[in-house]
Amino acid sequence: MVDAQRLAGELGRGAYDARRAAALAGVPRSTLHYWARKDFYRPSVSPEPHVRLWSWLDLLALRTIDWLRKTKGTGEPRRVSLRKIQEALNALDREGIPRERLHDFVVVSRAGDLFIMVGQNLTMRADTGGQLAFGEILQPVKPYGRGPDLVEPRPRLRIIPGKLHGEPHLLDTRIPSAAVYALVQDGYDLADIQRIYPDATREALTEAIDLERSLNERAA
Repeated sequence: MVDAQRLAGELGRGAYDARRAAALAGVPRSTLHYWARKDFYRPSVSPEPHVRLWSWLDLLALRTIDWLRKTKGTGEPRRVSLRKIQEALNALDREGIPRERLHDFVVVSRAGDLFIMVGQNLTMRADTGGQLAFGEILQPVKPYGRGPDLVEPRPRLRIIPGKLHGEPHLLDTRIPSAAVYALVQDGYDLADIQRIYPDATREALTEAIDLERSLNERAA
């Protein structure tokens, strides 16, 4: 059973089901479930199979792992094996660092070897000849694959982990973009929605609809 009190506390930093987490992270939903089943990367909010919930920080870790696994271009780090990533995650565990902070502590050499940086110490070493490259190449908050920017998904939309459970919303409001899109799906046109949300600009509502439509297409 999920600890309801713990779960309620976690919701403040974002909580996304598999469909939403996959669309926002830009990582296939099947991959998220596979990593969770294999205990490779389990969601930090609720890891149980029937109620898996990923946090906003999990989204950054998912992007990081997916990027490390990809074959990249000339001059970029080589593809990293699951074994090496697992060792890096285990190193975080030994240091008492949550796995969802992977993006804050991992660096990768051109040869595809990983380092976990903790203070001035390396708790996991790669070949000494490899040039460290990770910090210059991946900024996991920025758009990744088919996933949007995880802070500013559109110019007039924001994602704030401690606000509205981390859901995208209209800037300087508490109007979730998902609520706007739900009205569209119910048959309301933009003029109707503006009457429901008189403080929202037409441009912001349009961006909310565009974002949610794109997220739903990715999660399909």
